[in-house]
Amino acid sequence: MYFQFPCEKCSKKLKVRDENVGKKVRCPYCHHTMLVKKPETPIIDTSIDVNTSSSTSSSRSSGSSSRSGNKNVSSGWADGTEVSLSKSGLIAVGASVAFIAIMFPFRKFYLGELFLDRGWVPFALVFLMSWSATILILKYRKLGKQKDSMLFDTLPTDISEDISEKTVARFIDHVKNLPVDPRESFLVNRVLRGLEHFSVLKSSSEVSSRLQSQSEIDATAVDSSYTILKVFIWAIPILGFIGTVIGISAAVGGFSGGMDNATDISALKESLGSVTGGLSTAFDTTLVALVMSMLVMFPSSSMQKSEEDLLNWVDEYCNENLLKRLKEPDHGGGGGDEKDHRRLIQKTIDKAMANHHAELQTWIEKLEGIGDTLSQQVVKSWGKIDDKIREQQEAQLAEVQQVMKHLESVEEKMTALQSAHTSHLEKMNGEATEMTEAAGALSQSFNGVQQGLNGLNTVLTNLGEKQVLIQQVEAPRKRWGLFGNSKRVR
Repeated sequence: MYFQFPCEKCSKKLKVRDENVGKKVRCPYCHHTMLVKKPETPIIDTSIDVNTSSSTSSSRSSGSSSRSGNKNVSSGWADGTEVSLSKSGLIAVGASVAFIAIMFPFRKFYLGELFLDRGWVPFALVFLMSWSATILILKYRKLGKQKDSMLFDTLPTDISEDISEKTVARFIDHVKNLPVDPRESFLVNRVLRGLEHFSVLKSSSEVSSRLQSQSEIDATAVDSSYTILKVFIWAIPILGFIGTVIGISAAVGGFSGGMDNATDISALKESLGSVTGGLSTAFDTTLVALVMSMLVMFPSSSMQKSEEDLLNWVDEYCNENLLKRLKEPDHGGGGGDEKDHRRLIQKTIDKAMANHHAELQTWIEKLEGIGDTLSQQVVKSWGKIDDKIREQQEAQLAEVQQVMKHLESVEEKMTALQSAHTSHLEKMNGEATEMTEAAGALSQSFNGVQQGLNGLNTVLTNLGEKQVLIQQVEAPRKRWGLFGNSKRVR
């Protein structure tokens, strides 16, 4: 998309792409460099009313014709970034001589030997390299001018918002009065061709097809401008290989000549020196050629891509600002008058509908107010419900906490009872142990008494006296503590 941007110095209106916001551009009128800032509020383009335009068209056309008489330009073949081979060749000759002169102080170093002591091939390589660099520099300057011309507002809306049969002449005059030759700018040439075709054909579809053909012509022109560079990129390595062949042939020839004089040691040494010199020439020329080929290849590819992007921008500009604004004349009865009537009817309908639009806007505002009220009430109701739910949850939480406290107290009581029962059982176990020990002691006592009685009976029998009967009577049981009984002897 494009928007108008005034120059800070000359106040001329420029048309800038959105992609250029925040970047520095150069005004094509005064060549002032400035930073592009997108306006905060959109610029409202005012178009000239039909009635006033018809009354002033004759005066403007006469004025524009007088201005265009000073500058007789027309659309034609756009050379674009094409560079003159003769001019660039002469510059390349001077650059080559200067480079060789610079290399003379370094003749004893390896860098100087590469260009001064390797035959005629390095000189040819330097010339082709200089010629390629000159072409690229000149093309870069022309490409800069092409990008500057993209800032021209070639189709200002101040003349008219639509490009019609009545206004196309004024647009043509405006384009011709721009401070640039249409043949030096793809954009200006394309727009001028489109306007001239529309002034003759009166058909936007025909103009579109013509512009498509012009786009293909411009693309072909850009591609053909790189033909000589492609030849140089191909020729530089070939020259390196030619130097390789020359060096190897010289080395082989020197070695064969040395073999004929093999009896002389000094001659053999000289032949070996010529062999090594020929091999150095072979490999060094290939090295220089390959490096130069790469130095030419990368900048030329980048430059070609930039020019292709420029052509894409031109196509986009024509689609967005030229073809969309072309209004074909109505060939029915009335012609332009009927079109003017249609515009007046449209304006009358818009004015009549303005009140309805205002009333509709009022109703929309009322509905928005009602909607806000309803939304506020809903929010309040949901707030009350939320508060009630929270209160219920808090009450239930308090009840749960009370139950938990009661359970904790019951658990404490159960723990106390369990501990008391455990202690009681331990006490009963202790008493039972004591009673068992007492029963054991009593049993031992009874055993002793029984033994004593048995002994007494034995004594009495031995004495021969009357027998004394001692009867053991079981005494009544007496409770001894909690467990067990005791026996009494009578």
